[in-house]
Amino acid sequence: MKQFNKNAQAYNIVRRKITYPDTLYVSLASRTPAKEAALDIGCGNGVSTVRLQGLFEHVEGCDIGDALIDKARHNSPDIQFNVSPAETFSPSHSFDLITSATSFYWMDRKRILMNLREWLKPGGLFCAYKYGFPVVYGPLRDYIERELVTRWSRYRDPRLTQYDNTLELMGDCPHLQDACRELFANMIFLSPEEVALFFLSTSYVTRYIEEEGGEEYEHQFMTAVTNIDKSSSVAVNFDIHAFTAVKLR
Repeated sequence: MKQFNKNAQAYNIVRRKITYPDTLYVSLASRTPAKEAALDIGCGNGVSTVRLQGLFEHVEGCDIGDALIDKARHNSPDIQFNVSPAETFSPSHSFDLITSATSFYWMDRKRILMNLREWLKPGGLFCAYKYGFPVVYGPLRDYIERELVTRWSRYRDPRLTQYDNTLELMGDCPHLQDACRELFANMIFLSPEEVALFFLSTSYVTRYIEEEGGEEYEHQFMTAVTNIDKSSSVAVNFDIHAFTAVKLR
């Protein structure tokens, strides 16, 4: 739809600022048995995959979306990208680190975790990480939280709102050990307009607009955000929740 495309384009504008923290990748690389190879599953357009470059000699990614992989190959021609569902991906070698950035909960998680028996080297590390729901600080906080509760929440996919039992699933795998959940601080500073653009481009706000709010809601929301907070910079908490486990040696 026109509305979706418009919001998707707006998201691309602010997405450059909404990044994963360096501390995440440095921490993961420090715990791998070697620095030879890393794999990013569900890699999308390669935004997360490219962050592994410089930390590992060989980096590759896979994703089910051929258009996304085309973009990834265009942006990072020196990385090997594969078009494949993660569940049926068949790599030619094993890896020191395997990551899944804000994509693991869309997959058959049990199947992926079983694949790690073959994909990871002994002592290799797996990490599935994702953003928490963004917390907007300052005068916008109450307004955003009210919109979430009264308008958007019913359009959020249950996989985004239910308890995440990834840690328990990891614990049930006999080939994995040291499963843990970690939090990586990730404060991003956006203008009020960028805050509005971010939320307008999310799947749940887009669905609300399409099914209830109508296109006029976009203007109303943007106006409200920029009137409530007239500062040049708004702190938004995009903390990273990471689930890690190590393959038995």
